[in-house]
Amino acid sequence: MALDQVRTAVCPVTLTGADYRRAHDACHQAALLWNQAVDWVHAEWERGGNPDKYEIQSFLTSIPQEERSLHVHTTEILAHDLYEAIKTSRTNRQNGMKVRAPWRQKNYRPLSFTKNYGWRISGRKLHLSLGRGRPRIDLPIPVVSDSATGKPVPPKLWGEIQLCWDQDARQFSLHIPYQTKRTGSSGGAVTAVDEGVINPMTLATWADDKIIKITIINGREARAIKRQRNKSVGKIQRQLSRCKNGSRKHRRLVAAKKKVKARAKAQLRDFNHQVSRKAAKHVIDHDTGRLVIGDVRGIEQKTRQRRSAGRHQRQRLSQWERGVQEGYLEVKTELELEHLDESDSTKTCPACGARNRPSGRDYRCKACGFVCHRDAVGAINILQKALYGSYVHIRPDTEIRVTYLRAVERWSPSQRSARRKVQRRKARALSIAQNRASTVATRECKPTQANPSTSSSEPGPLAVVA
Repeated sequence: MALDQVRTAVCPVTLTGADYRRAHDACHQAALLWNQAVDWVHAEWERGGNPDKYEIQSFLTSIPQEERSLHVHTTEILAHDLYEAIKTSRTNRQNGMKVRAPWRQKNYRPLSFTKNYGWRISGRKLHLSLGRGRPRIDLPIPVVSDSATGKPVPPKLWGEIQLCWDQDARQFSLHIPYQTKRTGSSGGAVTAVDEGVINPMTLATWADDKIIKITIINGREARAIKRQRNKSVGKIQRQLSRCKNGSRKHRRLVAAKKKVKARAKAQLRDFNHQVSRKAAKHVIDHDTGRLVIGDVRGIEQKTRQRRSAGRHQRQRLSQWERGVQEGYLEVKTELELEHLDESDSTKTCPACGARNRPSGRDYRCKACGFVCHRDAVGAINILQKALYGSYVHIRPDTEIRVTYLRAVERWSPSQRSARRKVQRRKARALSIAQNRASTVATRECKPTQANPSTSSSEPGPLAVVA
């Protein structure tokens, strides 16, 4: 079913020196207004008040223009963002999470520009307004492509634009939302998701009464990216510890560190989209109407408190981007995620219910001999619990079809080695063919010995070799 969705395109931009300084000062001014609004809200709470977003908006817009060098709509969006942050903190607190309302002082805030007021297009330029009587920021019109069709999205379909600063890449970028069509899922099937560090998502769905289809998405690409980033950052950090702050070498190393982090950030963003895209395809292909996911929220805090894992495993858990992948999956499927307790899901045999501790990536039941991938076992048990409320056994004649997918389509070491062998074989065959062709050409071009009894000044026939 085609659904209207709002996606956001991230377009890096290069500003001129004057526009860069204007954007830099405006981002600082937005942070200053945010800090003033936060202080005012906390003061109102101490007096017993509870301001809403319109009261916060009135407070910010009442600041004189000479102290508020931003577009009035940009100021209003700041107030609404603060109110939404307060609502989110309250909701998380009600759900048992230890969070605080916004309190931290900011130094930088993104700039928001509303459609037809904060931003407009004239000729071949995109104009970002900083308020009446102030110079604007002019940019070339960015090219926004629909992620589903690959076709350009016209500016009339754009929404509220944000100008954001990437601290690692040291570059401004435009975040442009646009409306697009997405094929959502609205069937009656139930899909269970088992999350992991090595395999980010394992999905299980009953295809019919006797077949369970499972999709395992491999995530070793992300582990390699994070490992390389951690090693590079650690090496640079050790060099920084021996440098004087503010020195030329110190500045060079800081820039190198940010470059490494920016590159890893872009790679991980692409990886998370690849994982969620393949998971969403499984959900949509099986007409899923209910999406249940094993609840592993807070696992990194519990592991740190209990010291039940080594420092390397705790580092992997702390850098686990599970929440980002869940958010992407929820947007791409248009389904609300249900979190379900997954205790002992990878230890319980889905065939007989016996408890076994898996070794490696395979699960082997010592009681009945059932063998399957350990992540597939966890997904099957979560699926059964979502359907029946407990880990109900599957029937002996149930067929389990497992599909393995790589999040990022790259060659494995064996495939790369085989490809090199094929290339070497082709290069060797081409070289032999060229040598044969040159030998034949030499033989054809070799002049024949003239007959001594015949004298002629006419040239002989030319041999043409293609």
